[in-house]
Amino acid sequence: MMIAVNRKLCPHDHVCPLIRLCPVGAITQGSDGYPVIDHDKCIECGKCVRSCPKKAMES
Repeated sequence: MMIAVNRKLCPHDHVCPLIRLCPVGAITQGSDGYPVIDHDKCIECGKCVRSCPKKAMES
């Protein structure tokens, strides 16, 4: 399972709440406003997928 951001669903106009939610710090925010997942850090726990208010994180 590789987690990805669905850019069609992500509003990218605010600080992504998932950045603080990720237990391993694998999510940052890119200069374009979209969340960026560091797949080397990601443990694929699915917390971001379950918690994204816009359902923009997909596994």
